Amino acid sequence: MLKTLVFSHLGSYDPDIILGPALGEDASLIQVGENVIVAATDPITGSTEDVGWLAVHINANDIATFGVAPRWFLMSILLPSGSSPEDLARIMEQIDRASESLGISVAGGHTEITEGIDRPIIAGCMMGVTSVGGYVTSAGARAGDHIIMTKTAAIEGTAILAAEGEAFLSDKIGKSDLRDACDIREQISVVKDGVTAYGTGYLTAMHDPTEGGLSGGLHELCDASGVGFRIDLDRIPVHDSTRQVCEILSIDFMELISSGCMLMTCDPDHSEDVVSALQVEGILATVVGTIESDSRERLCKCNGKYKPLPRPSTDAIWDALKKLSQT
Repeated sequence: MLKTLVFSHLGSYDPDIILGPALGEDASLIQVGENVIVAATDPITGSTEDVGWLAVHINANDIATFGVAPRWFLMSILLPSGSSPEDLARIMEQIDRASESLGISVAGGHTEITEGIDRPIIAGCMMGVTSVGGYVTSAGARAGDHIIMTKTAAIEGTAILAAEGEAFLSDKIGKSDLRDACDIREQISVVKDGVTAYGTGYLTAMHDPTEGGLSGGLHELCDASGVGFRIDLDRIPVHDSTRQVCEILSIDFMELISSGCMLMTCDPDHSEDVVSALQVEGILATVVGTIESDSRERLCKCNGKYKPLPRPSTDAIWDALKKLSQT
């Protein structure tokens, strides 16, 4: 649908667009003189408690996948009828706090009350700036490369479900474990992950697994690079609170939105260098698989056997939120 309905309707050609809309890419690259603007946009639609905070971090993460620090943020805030000044103040306080923590300036935006929605929605746009060639994309993964992931799977999904389903989940996993599930949101930024890993000079590709979780992210990265993958499910780090939330709600952590984790590839001779550089910064990093030359070979090893890893049709969070709304 993206190829036929979106990518075929992109307005006028502009030679200064180095990288435009493409499968598996997190942002666009626009040359302005001797500089390159890295620009990304993402909405926050599934959370109400942390919508402002998430809007900054999720958009910042997209810039970081290029190895570039985010710098400017713009957003459209859509509020449902009946929203109060206090609702807007809470959102803006979250945006301010998250932006300041990453050294980001809010450069503009738009705010309105909108009919037909039942929760706040923020569509954000984040930008960073670098030199010509001073970035990595999702499209450079090569056969034989190691696949490295940072932190643990489904960080954003765990945090959202813990916040939105607090009343239901506290009876199932206990208040202490629920607090851990909520607190995992503090790991949602991958700005340090991306900038640190790119600084090693060894990366061939990098991607932020968001909608569709790690499964979706792996497919997207390989779509962009025209390659396949083999991953080992037993090597993928999963936080205990994530496992508990996913088991209670009967969802697959591999298909749960995973902002907070970064996927990256590099020559196998240098994967330990990348892992070490991340660990020096206190960031968990794990080699979880390899890139394969055949783009049709997208396999997951479980219990000693490889089998195809399905491409998610949607993110597991929607089914989970539906279950929570019915409790």
